[in-house]
Amino acid sequence: MEEGGEFEVVEFRVGRSNADPSYASLAVRAADPATLDHILETVSYLGAVAARQDAAFAPAEADGILPDEFYSTTNYDTFVRVDGQWLEVADQRMDCAVVLRDGRPRAVKQGRVRSGEPVALRGHGVRVRPPERSREAKVFGFMSNDVSAEINKGIAIEATAREMRRTREAGEKIALVAGPAIVHSGGDVALARLVRQSWIDVVLSGNAFAVHDIEKAMLRTSLGVCQLSGRAVEGGSRHHLFAINAVNRAGGIRPAVAQGVVTSGVMYELVTRGVPFVLAGSIRDDGPLADVITDTKAAQAAYIEALEGVGMCLMLASALHAIAVGNLLPARVRTVCVDMTESVPVKLSNRGTMQAVGLVTDVGYFLERLEQALSG
Repeated sequence: MEEGGEFEVVEFRVGRSNADPSYASLAVRAADPATLDHILETVSYLGAVAARQDAAFAPAEADGILPDEFYSTTNYDTFVRVDGQWLEVADQRMDCAVVLRDGRPRAVKQGRVRSGEPVALRGHGVRVRPPERSREAKVFGFMSNDVSAEINKGIAIEATAREMRRTREAGEKIALVAGPAIVHSGGDVALARLVRQSWIDVVLSGNAFAVHDIEKAMLRTSLGVCQLSGRAVEGGSRHHLFAINAVNRAGGIRPAVAQGVVTSGVMYELVTRGVPFVLAGSIRDDGPLADVITDTKAAQAAYIEALEGVGMCLMLASALHAIAVGNLLPARVRTVCVDMTESVPVKLSNRGTMQAVGLVTDVGYFLERLEQALSG
């Protein structure tokens, strides 16, 4: 009606249980064909089948160049009708084109679409399935994606631990997006234990987290501040550069661990436990460490590969990397964002990761309580 049309409910059947689907049949009318087409296209993305038509495809004009009427994906599960069958789009994530590869539709970043590949167009034959809210109070219990500093932290952390156990039972991976404040706040000690206990399957971060973790392991400081006394150390401003220098001299983080240059910390635990990590670069990085991927497209591809099979993601004290990873995750991935300020989880939600639960608290406290909850 907002778009100038009208509708009539022809049939409406409500499912009586979680397993029973609901069904509605609507007659939609508009004053002219163009308005009707626009309305039908809009409701089709909400899951309505406006007509039994296959999706339309057009070839990519060149590498990374899409036809003008391409369909742009959301992070919700998407289906494309091909030869009379609804096929689920693989590698679902937001802001992608849908490309037919080997007979299957896939969400592909624009820059990775190859010349001549069939690209799905807007309109008929595309359906989106938003996440359903379970009637059972077990997905984060009372929690929602509303961000509030007044939420009961203990209950929220217990709920996070339950979801991590459920993720494990489902055979899915748990990803961690880590910011350097984990080290500054002392949360790295609990995080190292979580890695040792096999609760983390992959870590996505940048140069800063790894550098300050290694600086603390080697020199007991983080950003030049002693992690035992909390006082600034004379000449401590060079410590992070010293850590980068020592690791790069060894040839990278893994060789530094093997050579005994780095003997503790989160990065040490990741290496010794064989947990993969990806470090994406930034123009503000010092060094950077030899392990940092400075090519943005290569870093994005490495993040995408690392996120395969992830069922839950913890985003801790990281704004830029959290938002970047959120753009690469389907909405079905259970996501927890922890930061000292409300702005980070709010920005994450505003940029499309609306499934993320935001918890405003100190990340060190969160990790300590989470480790206790998972150990109990």
